[in-house]
Amino acid sequence: MSFFSRKKFVVALLTILSASLSAQEIVPINSEDVTRMGIVFAPAIPVDTSAGARYAATVVNSPDSAASLITPWAGTLISWALIPGQSAKADTILATLSSHSILPLQNTWIDSVSALEAANFELRKDESLYEQGVISQQRLTKTRLLKKQAIFAERTARSHLAQGGFDTAKLDALRKQGSGLGEFYLLAQADGVLSQRMYNVGDYVEAGQIIATLNAGTHRWVSAHVPARAAEALEIGHQLSIFNSSEILTLRQKDLVIDSSNQTIKLLAEFDADTSFTTGQVLSIVLPPVGKGVLIPDRAVVHTGGETLIYVRTDTGIEARTLELQSIGADYMASEGIAVGEEIAIQGSAVLKGIQLGLGGTE
Repeated sequence: MSFFSRKKFVVALLTILSASLSAQEIVPINSEDVTRMGIVFAPAIPVDTSAGARYAATVVNSPDSAASLITPWAGTLISWALIPGQSAKADTILATLSSHSILPLQNTWIDSVSALEAANFELRKDESLYEQGVISQQRLTKTRLLKKQAIFAERTARSHLAQGGFDTAKLDALRKQGSGLGEFYLLAQADGVLSQRMYNVGDYVEAGQIIATLNAGTHRWVSAHVPARAAEALEIGHQLSIFNSSEILTLRQKDLVIDSSNQTIKLLAEFDADTSFTTGQVLSIVLPPVGKGVLIPDRAVVHTGGETLIYVRTDTGIEARTLELQSIGADYMASEGIAVGEEIAIQGSAVLKGIQLGLGGTE
């Protein structure tokens, strides 16, 4: 028989033997030979959030809690009350600015308070005169209307100054002591942490500009663009993890529209606890499989035709077991056919396959 004929015969034999592999077949090998041939077994473990495909992700602040501080008027930044990273209670002053734009509004409010006091005085006087029969009902009605107009004017002027951080105490100090004249304040709208300052003291800031960002102090998030097929089964609430880290995240948002340019979708996940990772840091996020199962290491799997085979040590010997496996990144998951704790060959699977096929032996 020629060399090429022998080669064809061997290939045909391997094909026949491969096709004959079946589940629940016992491989003829004893314990001494297992050790001698360097075959290593390890207990099967359940799949957890650390197993799965890995993708690049960026740490971001919570999109649900970030707030921007915007200047209502143009002005010069006089001072910052906090540095980035410091916490602030709601209505705490974060920045003070001087502005020529606020002076007319402050003067308008001061004048409106004086006008309201005068209207109150006139109404009290006319009510007394009306009771004495000195003035008519028409005159009293007019005086009451003037007071309503004065109230409206004062409230309107007050609401304008409220945009500049003037509460009742600051308004009182403005009118009586001139405190804050030509200045306005930017306040924290809710409890949070000052995350970024956009301008330095002495800078001129145009109206409508973002001067700082405030984060509500909730846990940080990560943003990742992953292949649509990889995230197809993921649902809001599923847990994810960071490669080589014990930190867990919960999926909060998942885009429904696929980016046609690269067939990816955007995921946003929140850390379950405070983290030392900083905003902007790039990490490797792990997308675990959906559902429960047993982790099957890649090195334990033997591919035979269209089937996937593993070797399991049992009380009666080493069993060749055919399983349906789901790819989870570098490894696989078995939903059935293997139990947690059963011992899987994680080294030497090729040797066991050769013995099973009858191509090698223990001698």
